[in-house]
Amino acid sequence: MRTVKYLLIAFLALPLVFSCTDKKPTSEVDENGLPVFEFSNQDSTNIMSLANDYMTFFGQQNYEAASDMLYIVRNDSIFPLDNEQRNGFVQAMKVLPVYGTALKELKLYSDRDNELRIAVQVSEDGNLETEKGTINFMLNPVQVEGQWYLTLRDKYAEGVGLYH
Repeated sequence: MRTVKYLLIAFLALPLVFSCTDKKPTSEVDENGLPVFEFSNQDSTNIMSLANDYMTFFGQQNYEAASDMLYIVRNDSIFPLDNEQRNGFVQAMKVLPVYGTALKELKLYSDRDNELRIAVQVSEDGNLETEKGTINFMLNPVQVEGQWYLTLRDKYAEGVGLYH
């Protein structure tokens, strides 16, 4: 009887022994219960390509083309800015004296909650390196159905602010 008991314990423990490998289990949620996101080099490349195109238009003060690259997210769907939003953006940007622009940092947290910081030199004697005479604004790269889009950073947008 004792032998049967030990065989049964060994048989039940066998899958546990073979399931242990050098790999650490990947958690699907973090300690706050939020999904864990992993980003590839391709994600960063895609976002930076969008950011560079955006910055080219912005640096040329072609705010119409820059605004055409901006989207909003609603209920898991992505939409371009509507005419009112687009015109508001263009008018706001036209009043800025732009002497230079620079991408400062990209922080990726999730598919909806990210930060792309852009510095705009608004003073003739400003300096983009020291950020003297500059203002910063944030874009929020979002991923919908595997594709990245640039959105204006809105702390009230769906999914924003959960990770930081």
